[in-house]
Amino acid sequence: MTLGAMSMAWIAAEAALPLGWLVIGVTRDPRSPDEWTAIATGPLQPTDVATGKGDQPAQALNRLADALREMRGSATGGDQ
Repeated sequence: MTLGAMSMAWIAAEAALPLGWLVIGVTRDPRSPDEWTAIATGPLQPTDVATGKGDQPAQALNRLADALREMRGSATGGDQ
């Protein structure tokens, strides 16, 4: 993994955030060392939480971005 890939994945996750949400970070669970989890929280935390998992930090962030985009829906309202 390169720093560029990680930066692009972080930017993708930030761009996918609904209003009031924040990317908290990326962590590795000590019980599952081959899996990374990217986490974002919303204004109603702890109930507003989204995660993405992957075998690399950038993959976890990209999956978080996908989950956030799905949660947010279309900007035009077409998906709602």
